Amino acid sequence: MLFRKQHEMAKKIDALMGAIDKCINLFQETMKRLIVEGPTLENDEAAMRVHDAEGRVDDIVREIETSMYENALIPESRGDVLGILESIDKIPDTLQSLVFQMSHQKIAVPYQFREAMLRLVDVNLEAYFFLREAVINLFYDKDIQNLITRIDRRESASDKIERELIKNIFNCEIDKADKILLKEIVVNIGDISDYCEDTTDRLRIAIIKRRI
Repeated sequence: MLFRKQHEMAKKIDALMGAIDKCINLFQETMKRLIVEGPTLENDEAAMRVHDAEGRVDDIVREIETSMYENALIPESRGDVLGILESIDKIPDTLQSLVFQMSHQKIAVPYQFREAMLRLVDVNLEAYFFLREAVINLFYDKDIQNLITRIDRRESASDKIERELIKNIFNCEIDKADKILLKEIVVNIGDISDYCEDTTDRLRIAIIKRRI
C-alpha cells in the first residue's frame, strides 16, 4: 500500500513538472523575443500563452494538494511535499510576471544589454532543468546531490551576471526611470534560480528525514 501511494504521488509530480516544462518553454521563447524585439502585438499574445500555462500549473498543484488530504500520501510526508510544491510553484509565477512586465510596461532593452540578458535567462532556466530532474529523482528515490550542486553553481553564475548587468545599466546614458525598470527585470530573472535553490533546501530536508 505504501509503495502504491508513493508511486501515485510520483506520477502526479511527473505531470506537474511536465506542465511547468511547457510554461518554461513558452517563457523562454517569449522572453527572448521581448528582449530582442521589444513589445509587439504578437509578443503580447505570446505572454498570454505563458499566463495560460501558469494557470495549468496552479490547477495541478491544487489537484496534488487535494489528493494528499484524501490519503494519497502518508501524513508524515505531507509537510515535505507541500513545502516543495509551495517553493517550486513560485517559478511559473515569476515567469508569468516577467513577460507581463516586459509586455505591459513596454520595456525595450537597449542593444548593449541584450546579449547579457539573454545569457541571464539561459543560466536561470538551466537551474530549473536541473531542479526538475532533482525533484523527479527524489520521488523515485534516486540520488540528487550532484544535481543540487549544479543548481547552486547556476545560481552563483546568475548572481554574477546580474550584478554586472545592473552596474552597467546604471552607468549608461538612458533615462533614470528606464534604468529602474530594467533593473527590476534583471532582478526578477535572477529570482528563478533563487527559487530553484530555495526548493533544493526543501529537498535536502526531505532527504535527511528519510535517513532518520
